[in-house]
Amino acid sequence: MQSRTICHHGVSKARGCPHSAVSRFGRLFTLPGLPVSEEQAALLGGPGGLMHDFDGESANCDIPAGYIFFAQFIDHDITLDTESKLRGSPLSDKAIAALPNVRSPSLDLDCVYGFGPEASPHIYDPGRPGLLAVGANGVDLARSPGGVALIGDPRNDENIFVAQMQLLFHRFHNRLYAERVRLDGGNAEQRFEEAQRETRFHYQWLVLFDLLKRLCDRKVYTQAVEALIGGDLAFPYFLKPDADGALAMPVEFSVAAYRVGHTLVRSRYAVNANNLDVALFDPRFDLRGFGEVPPALAVDWRYLLPVDACVQPRLCKAVDPLLADELQNLPVVGSNNPLDRALAFRNLLRGNALSLPSGQAVAKALAAKYTAVDPNFDPQLTGDGLEGLNAATPLFYYVLREAELLESGQRLGPTGSAILLEVFGAMLRHCTPSIIDEPTWAPDRCVAAGEDFDRKRCVTEDAYFPFQLADVARWVG
Repeated sequence: MQSRTICHHGVSKARGCPHSAVSRFGRLFTLPGLPVSEEQAALLGGPGGLMHDFDGESANCDIPAGYIFFAQFIDHDITLDTESKLRGSPLSDKAIAALPNVRSPSLDLDCVYGFGPEASPHIYDPGRPGLLAVGANGVDLARSPGGVALIGDPRNDENIFVAQMQLLFHRFHNRLYAERVRLDGGNAEQRFEEAQRETRFHYQWLVLFDLLKRLCDRKVYTQAVEALIGGDLAFPYFLKPDADGALAMPVEFSVAAYRVGHTLVRSRYAVNANNLDVALFDPRFDLRGFGEVPPALAVDWRYLLPVDACVQPRLCKAVDPLLADELQNLPVVGSNNPLDRALAFRNLLRGNALSLPSGQAVAKALAAKYTAVDPNFDPQLTGDGLEGLNAATPLFYYVLREAELLESGQRLGPTGSAILLEVFGAMLRHCTPSIIDEPTWAPDRCVAAGEDFDRKRCVTEDAYFPFQLADVARWVG
C-alpha cells in the first residue's frame, strides 16, 4: 500500500440541531487552571514515566476490546480541535470560548452522513439512492482512485479498526434502509430520512445504555441516567446551552475525561481467524493510515465483541494510569523528540495549554450534585518532582488514578464518570431528535437480541443489555 499523509479533517454539518454548525469549546467549570510544567509532564507521562506500561503487565477490565474503537468513532462524531497548540501559554477562558469545535456536539452521526446526499454526494452510492457507499469488495470503505476514504470525517480512516467501525455503520444504515423502513407512499428522500433517523436512534441507545453503562461508575451512572430518562430538567446539572441554544464542548471532557480510551488500548489485537496476534502498529496497516484495507485484514468483530457465544472476544486493558508501550512511542507525530511521541505526555501538556483545573477542584465542584464523588479522594501520587501534584493533580491523571484505586480498573471512577454523563446527557437532552424526546422508541427487534427494552432496567440491572454493539455486528453480518 502507498503511504499517505492526511492534511485536512472533514467538516460535516449535522441536521436537526440548533447548534449543528461549527461549534465552540468551553468549560464545564470556571476554575483556575493547574500549571503543569514539561518536566512534570515528562515525569508522569513521558517515556519511562509513571504512566508507561513497558511490558503490558496492566490487567484487563471486563469491557470487550471493540468498545475502544467505538469510543474513538464517537469522539470523531462530536469533537475536532484544529487550532489549539501543545505548547505555549495556557489559554484564557475567553480564548477557550473562541476555540472552534469543527464538529456538532450531538450524537447525530455527521461523521457518517456528512451534509446529506445532495451536499455530500461522494459519501453515497451513486447507483442506489438512499444508500451509503461501501467498497466494491464489501470489506472496505468506498475510496477515491487515490485511495482516500469517501466518508464524513477522514479521521475515521486513521487506523484499520476505526475504519471498519465506520464501515459497520454504513452497512447498518444500508440494511435498515433496504429491509426495515416502511413508508407506504413515501418517496426516496423520505425513506432515506427515516433510515437515517433509525440509525441515529440505535446509535444513541448504544452510547447511553451500552458504552456508558459499561464504562461509568454504577452509582453516578444510575443517578444521571435516571434523571435524564425521568425528565428531571435540572439534569445535566452543570452543562447548559447558551442563550442561542448552543452547547459548548467542555475541555474537561475532550482533553481529559474522555481520553480514557487511551488507557484501554492494548499492544496487540486479534483481527480475524488468520491474524490472531497483530501488533497495534503492524506495518501491513500502513502506519499513517488512510489507505485501502486488504481483504486479509478485514476485521472479524467476533474477536473484539461478544457476537458469537462460542468465540471469546479480546478485552480492554484496565482503566488505570498506564498507557501501552506503543502509545508511548507513537510512530508518526511530526517530531523526533521522544517526549512528543509519548501520548500520555502530550495529553498532560495539552491539559496545561487549555488551562484544565486540577482533578481535586473538579471533584469538589461535581460533589455538590453527585453524591458518589468524593471531594477528598487522595490520588497517592508520590515521587521526586511530583510532590506538588499530589494535592493538585492533573485532571487526566486524576480520573485514571481514581478508576484504579476506587474501581480496581474495571471502569471510570465517580469524577470521570460524572464528566462523561454531563456531556453526553446534555447532547441527548438538548439536541433533537433524540431517544430522550421519544421515550417509547425501542431498538428494532430484528436487530437486537433482546425482546424487552425497559429503559429503567437498562439503568438498574448490571447485566441487562437488550441491545448492544455486538448486535449491530451480528445483524450486519
